[in-house]
Amino acid sequence: MALFLTAFASSAKRNARGLMAHLSTVNPGSIPRFEVFSGWTPSHMHSIIVRYFGIKTPLENSFSQYPDSQPEPSNSPVVEFDRLCKAYHWKRKDPKREAAREKFHFAMKKEFDHLYGSDEKDINNWLKLCFVLRIDPTPDTLQKCRTAVRSKHVNLVDLVHGSKKEVQIFETEKELSKYTIATKKIFPKEDAKDGDVLRDLRRQIFAPREGTNSSRKNKGPRR
Repeated sequence: MALFLTAFASSAKRNARGLMAHLSTVNPGSIPRFEVFSGWTPSHMHSIIVRYFGIKTPLENSFSQYPDSQPEPSNSPVVEFDRLCKAYHWKRKDPKREAAREKFHFAMKKEFDHLYGSDEKDINNWLKLCFVLRIDPTPDTLQKCRTAVRSKHVNLVDLVHGSKKEVQIFETEKELSKYTIATKKIFPKEDAKDGDVLRDLRRQIFAPREGTNSSRKNKGPRR
């Protein structure tokens, strides 16, 4: 927990330095039910903190451009984008829908970077992911953190959604693929501008590989 708070505070300090500094020094035994934090994702903790300070995340900024559709925080970003399209009566291939979709995809990637970072050489970024992916014991080196994170299969939309629920982890890429397609929680496709932290969590959703191997040597578009 202490490692997570330290890592989280380093990326959130510009927005909530005072609050996170306080949390990082709190004695867990002094707060009733402090263990509730163990099930929270960084996105959920972050959403509480930024709302306290009145700061908007990249996704919130994206949705705020459309006042006729107020997002419901409990819904996933994908569900909210579909609701936005219905509110503005945008059909498929409508230029306005396509423009909004492009902005939404950009915001989704920025949201991931905002929460978990993009620098592969910063161990704090990997520590945050180790926490949310429930990797125990917490690795003590950057390479061990990265190796542990790369071994997990998780939906990227779930990672950026500010939910209190634990993120579901899948045994294989095929299981993740079935879940992602069934729920329509499909993250924007890979491109050259992606940060290295995000790249290590991408998987081949539409052509899943057998077993647990998720090596980046395998070819094909990843989500």
